[in-house]
Amino acid sequence: MSQDKSAVSAYLAFGLTIQSEMPLPELTAIIVAEETNIDVTIQFGDLSSVCFDWGLAEQNFQSRDDQFLFQIPEVGTFHVVQGRTVTVMPHNGCNLSRVRLYLLGTCMGVLLLQRNILPLHGSAVAMNGYAFAFVGESGAGKSTLSAAFVNRGYRLISDDVIAVSTNQSVPMVSPAYPQQKLNAFSLDLLTMSSDGLSVIKDEWKYAVPRKKDFSQAQARIPLAGVFELIASDHQPEVQLNSVSTLEGIQLLQAHTYRLPLVKRIQNMQWHFDKVTEIASQVDLCRLHRPKNSITIEQLVNTVLQAIERGVRVTK
Repeated sequence: MSQDKSAVSAYLAFGLTIQSEMPLPELTAIIVAEETNIDVTIQFGDLSSVCFDWGLAEQNFQSRDDQFLFQIPEVGTFHVVQGRTVTVMPHNGCNLSRVRLYLLGTCMGVLLLQRNILPLHGSAVAMNGYAFAFVGESGAGKSTLSAAFVNRGYRLISDDVIAVSTNQSVPMVSPAYPQQKLNAFSLDLLTMSSDGLSVIKDEWKYAVPRKKDFSQAQARIPLAGVFELIASDHQPEVQLNSVSTLEGIQLLQAHTYRLPLVKRIQNMQWHFDKVTEIASQVDLCRLHRPKNSITIEQLVNTVLQAIERGVRVTK
């Protein structure tokens, strides 16, 4: 049967239907009935005049009203407007894989903020019909822990940017795209091979496809818990501690994706209201681990035991 002439090729990520002039192999490809169903358009364009008008040469990140303009030296310039349009001007000689790294990272974080969706920085997996997020500082083990859960048969929701909507009765997470970023140590730890994997040069990690292990891209999932991973030289063993709602607010503030950009795109009261709403409705706790010990199985089992006790972590 022939395809409807009004149908258009697109991608699905973060709960949004995306039409892009740039191929995005990391995302889930879909066919939509007609162009009016497109949420976001990504296009190539000459941003030279916009850069001059905004004085981008003096500052690499700038915001005006519902627009955000930034450039990454030797990569490209990006213009995000109203949470609907992203114009990309790659710099000469830059491989498009590097451009996509910032398009699917910083650009998506900005775009979500413009759409009043809170982006958290971390990884998330689906368990027992709920979403559980792992946040923490760089090197804490967020992606490694989520990969360990995926290897046990749980579904990946997101790695790096977690899109949380709060306009429902409970916070909801929209699946991102079926890929994880893992370094060589994590691959070895999880007995996974790097054969055939692409290297993400800017982060010195491998791009790990997860299409078979990805949560259904069109289904938003209720957020039930957030675990903050903390690695410490002075931590003798794995330990799980609950946090108060006030501590949870601070935790979510600290682990908002590209936090310095929030005040440029939204106001800080908006941010406070969002994280307060989430902290009052989901469980938040800290998952401590020894920094220089291999504890991945203990971490997975500790999280699973907490969920089996009834999902809720007593505050």
